[in-house]
Amino acid sequence: MFILENCDFTINKFIRLCEAISSNYLTITMVEYVDIKLPNSFILMRHDVDRIPERALVTAKIEHEYGIRSTYYFRTSKSVCKPNIIRQIKNMGHEIGYHYETLNEAYGDPQKAIDLFQSHLDDLRNICEINTICRHGRPLSKYDSLELWKTYDFRDFGITSEAYLSIGANIFFFSDTDTKGIWDLSDNFGNLRDHIHGQNKLLITETTDDLIDLIESRRLNNLYILLHPEKWSSGSVKWDLRYLGDVAK
Repeated sequence: MFILENCDFTINKFIRLCEAISSNYLTITMVEYVDIKLPNSFILMRHDVDRIPERALVTAKIEHEYGIRSTYYFRTSKSVCKPNIIRQIKNMGHEIGYHYETLNEAYGDPQKAIDLFQSHLDDLRNICEINTICRHGRPLSKYDSLELWKTYDFRDFGITSEAYLSIGANIFFFSDTDTKGIWDLSDNFGNLRDHIHGQNKLLITETTDDLIDLIESRRLNNLYILLHPEKWSSGSVKWDLRYLGDVAK
């Protein structure tokens, strides 16, 4: 069993991250990234809600307390798409988006995939407004749902942006996806799809403390931070289970 005080990716560490962000940067949502005149410096905060939506509600409340506005992308599986949780997060001022994986669900058939995309998007829009989307990576699948947009145009569905495809080069991307429990994505170990294509990686952040130091230094103008709420635990047993699950994946 790990000693929690020595662990990364805990709720206490997330609170420290939010403190640093709120003290040093404005935050924007994905829809604002494409719809407004961008400030000189900002952090684009994104959460992929892959599992355990209750954890997303926890991180959303913490961010709200610190004046941080984020974008939360929800999968449409029954265990994740919880209307009550989605509405609560939306009512805090966060953006809700669609975390789609339909090319995987359709086993690579583009027509079936786009039909599923429209159906799931309609289901989410029955809960709240949806303007942006983000592909769910599914690293164990041979299909990448980003390929769907080689055949179709997401703008035809009233979508303004896709969280990977619509990002410019002048923003630095950081993700908690790496299965080794670090932020450094230089070797992409266990992180086959949660990265921005063609963007140079910064080899300066391994821990959340490193990322906090970078934020407090204000060395970068624009940061894009991806988090997965289910990874950020409040107890050592949950931390152990999350870590072992990541390694197994």
